[in-house]
Amino acid sequence: MQERFYNGPAVNWAKQNLPQAIEVKLLLGKRWQRWLIYALLFSIPLLIIACLVFLKITGDPQTGWGGIFLCGGVLMFPAIVLVLIGIVTRQTLVRSIDVNGVRSSTGRTFLWENLYFIDHVSKTFRSGGVSRKIEDNQLELVFADGKAIIPPLIRDRDQMWSLINSCPAEVRFDGKVRTHAQETSSVGDELMNFLNELPPQQ
Repeated sequence: MQERFYNGPAVNWAKQNLPQAIEVKLLLGKRWQRWLIYALLFSIPLLIIACLVFLKITGDPQTGWGGIFLCGGVLMFPAIVLVLIGIVTRQTLVRSIDVNGVRSSTGRTFLWENLYFIDHVSKTFRSGGVSRKIEDNQLELVFADGKAIIPPLIRDRDQMWSLINSCPAEVRFDGKVRTHAQETSSVGDELMNFLNELPPQQ
């Protein structure tokens, strides 16, 4: 019979470091702020659709209802996708942590005893035709029964990162265990990238 996974060190760590619950506060966590973002996403498509409807009502022969609905669907699709992605992502976000475990935005609790590892996830984006990488952009706490995410845009980010990093669990970087030699190499690569981006001396 296979032995059940149990992270005893993480349980003891929580008892010593989390005498009371700590809330993870998003910088854009208030409901009115989310509704404002949603309104901005839909404002331009709705404005264009309203203009097309106005042209149709005023008798523009080149504007048809079929074209209005088709154009409206195309314009609304990206905004709908972004909203759905935001809703799905929020379901895995951490709302609070306490002595028992991590509570997600949906109210689900992940127990410390089931914590497998902590993953420091990077973010890659392109700016000015150059790919840039933000190391340690967010924390993903992987449990035996699911995953919870601590996003980058939270209050007291440094304190939260330090607290989670002190938890006795396997630490990964973008899903991979990094050895000391790899960490030294990574620091050297970042330094070389910085030096290469400096403007040439005149």
